[in-house]
Amino acid sequence: MGSNIHLKNKAISLRKSGKSYNNIRKTLGITSKGTLSHWFKNIKLSKKSTKLLDKNNKLAHKRGLFTANKNREIKIESENKKAYIEGQDHIQSISKKELLLIGAALYWGEGTKSERGSVSLCFSNSDPFMILVYMKFIREILKIPEERIRAGIHIYPSISVDEARKFWSKTTKLPENRFYIITQVSRASQNKRPFNILPYGTIAIKINNRQQFYKVKGMIKGIVQKSQTIS
Repeated sequence: MGSNIHLKNKAISLRKSGKSYNNIRKTLGITSKGTLSHWFKNIKLSKKSTKLLDKNNKLAHKRGLFTANKNREIKIESENKKAYIEGQDHIQSISKKELLLIGAALYWGEGTKSERGSVSLCFSNSDPFMILVYMKFIREILKIPEERIRAGIHIYPSISVDEARKFWSKTTKLPENRFYIITQVSRASQNKRPFNILPYGTIAIKINNRQQFYKVKGMIKGIVQKSQTIS
């Protein structure tokens, strides 16, 4: 009986100091919340104790939210990783026909398609992986000779010319001296563009070949036509 009274007194003392039910239960090893409710039913907390209790409850709520958000973040990251791997596993070996479709679709989205003036294949992007696939397309599907492939890099003043040349040379397997450089500064972007948004600028792959230009446009038209007959 004495130990029970001692435990009760300690619980009441903790409650008056602004501790929550859960905190007291953990501190004293009390399993029943009802026991604490019975002990505390006649307690009148001082304004100081009430403020401390409110403060501790808010802190506990914040910790709970932080833990819940962290757990949710871990769950989402795990789901994203699983979906990424599943997507990657969908792609097995790629045939030349599939590479043709991929390359034509890439040009459809990012290539110049105007027939005004001197027509040529001109493909621009800042994504090195997209450029890697497109280079495979023009070399293995279009059979473009290396000496016919021209390349330019559009950069901003914050970008190192040497680093951009080395990066795109490694990506495209073209010699560094093949790249011409254009430095761009527009009124709209001056002093507003973050330094790291395009760390190596935008590359433009150009092939002056009228027949290849129309061949790729024909591929795009074929994709449009054949896609309508998919059952």
